[in-house]
Amino acid sequence: MALRLLQANLNHCARAQDLFIQSLAQWSIDLAVTSEPYLVPDRNNWVGDLNQLVAIYAGGNPPIVSLRRGRSCVGVKLSGIALIGVYFSPNRSLTDFEEYLDEVSSFVQWGRPLAVVVAGDLNAKSRAWGSSVSDSRGEVLLSWMAQHNLTPLNTGSVHTCVRMQGGSVVDVTLASPALACRVRDWEVLTEVETLSDHRYIRFDILPSSTPPTSRSTVTPPEFGRMWSLRSLDREAVELAAIVGTWSYRMENKDVDDG
Repeated sequence: MALRLLQANLNHCARAQDLFIQSLAQWSIDLAVTSEPYLVPDRNNWVGDLNQLVAIYAGGNPPIVSLRRGRSCVGVKLSGIALIGVYFSPNRSLTDFEEYLDEVSSFVQWGRPLAVVVAGDLNAKSRAWGSSVSDSRGEVLLSWMAQHNLTPLNTGSVHTCVRMQGGSVVDVTLASPALACRVRDWEVLTEVETLSDHRYIRFDILPSSTPPTSRSTVTPPEFGRMWSLRSLDREAVELAAIVGTWSYRMENKDVDDG
């Protein structure tokens, strides 16, 4: 059976978390990642990072077989999948972001050889995952993705964070190419109330026996190589990631996020 995943940023809001937990039950969610939870429930099916800034929910089927906690990142291993939840504050420096990605790298290596999913709010913008602009964090993240052979699951240019002054696409879902081709119905839920300034993201992962789809062509062979962040042609990698993954909308205006 397919696994249904839900992704959110609850903005440390108690009411938003109550609604999120209700949605987990209502939609029969198997796995979920939330950045900035109000709190991490003291239950066996919830795992939080060391800073309580990101949490993973696992419904129990499949069960968690291994877990790992870090600072602003947390990972669980399940049957055939390693899910890594991440969060990076918009108020920290680019150097901090590069150091943070080093820690996330250790989680990716820990998760392999299983198929890897990295999900959360990294406050990084790139046209590769639907933003109308690219910033420095987005360029660094794109290079990091190439280094670890991860491809964005984000499709379209619908804002994942919406505020009065505009919106942006800062909540990302990244995956190993072999898993990316099994993803169905990745969607930003624009019509669902979250009581947060971030929208939910929901998608399904089909069993590994599922025939691959056109998404398997999104990641070019170059993504499988190990690149030096200094020598990487970021523009070429960005263009490769863009092709086939989203439909650009000029009318969307990006703003800073949280």
